[in-house]
Amino acid sequence: MEVALSLVLPIFAVIAVGYAGARTKLISHTGVDGLDTYVFTFAMPALLFRNLANTEFPSALPWGLWVSYYGAMLAVWAAGSLIALYVLRRPKADAVMLGFGCGQGNTIMLGLPIILTGLGAEAGTPVFLILAFHGIILFTIATFLLELTRVRVDGRQPGFGSILKEGLLNTVRNPVIIGIACGVIYGQLGVPLPGILDTALEMLARSAIPCALFVLGAMLTRYSIHRSVGAASVTTFFKLVVHPALVFSMTQFVFAMEPLWVAAATLLAAMPTGVYSSILANRYQAAPGAASSTVVLSTGVSLITLTVLLGWFL
Repeated sequence: MEVALSLVLPIFAVIAVGYAGARTKLISHTGVDGLDTYVFTFAMPALLFRNLANTEFPSALPWGLWVSYYGAMLAVWAAGSLIALYVLRRPKADAVMLGFGCGQGNTIMLGLPIILTGLGAEAGTPVFLILAFHGIILFTIATFLLELTRVRVDGRQPGFGSILKEGLLNTVRNPVIIGIACGVIYGQLGVPLPGILDTALEMLARSAIPCALFVLGAMLTRYSIHRSVGAASVTTFFKLVVHPALVFSMTQFVFAMEPLWVAAATLLAAMPTGVYSSILANRYQAAPGAASSTVVLSTGVSLITLTVLLGWFL
């Protein structure tokens, strides 16, 4: 457990520095937004591209890994939505958003730093294989369902094709998705990165993780924990407990994967709900209070759950 704490605490310390900097206004909202743009437009795509371009993928497609992770993700999404709809008596759009928070984790800002630091660079292969489709699956389904359930003033409902098109366009325009896709494609060419380009990408990549953690902490000041605590607690439980438990069971007992892949997939599933959940909730006005509360609550509780999980795997 001491080893796990020594790995997790520095990561959360950087988050705390970002939080303190934004709370005391040593860095403005404009500065945070600028740093966030840098991280997700330049640094993180560079990190993902460089790692994927240099990653040797397995010869056979890892269907077991994808079924384990995304099957569990869709299961907790469905369960969370049904509980929100029939137990919490929330509107359909709210139910979609609360279910989304049960499955959408902070894989980039928090997942990569913890897994690569705790388990080593070798854990990058299963993580990158999962992330290759993470945004495409999550954001396309979320956009489709939210557009489908959104109440419009004119009463008109857009067609299936237009909703699906919007979801796909929003996904492919994401710089992180572009970095992942380009890295996978380049990696399959078998051509090493030119020295100058590799050095430049490495410099950008080194800044990605600390800047992402700082931005995460700073952005937490924008959300409050007291709004819809009940719904946020349910979502947090599904995200931090049920989702990783399902992924562990599938990878360990159903597909009998190697221990490193089991640990990497389980830890990735155990990441707290990401800030994009709150951003999407505000955009569609679908449970924005519960979504913001979930981001703060799950991030705080994950300090404990991630330390326990990482200590167990180590």
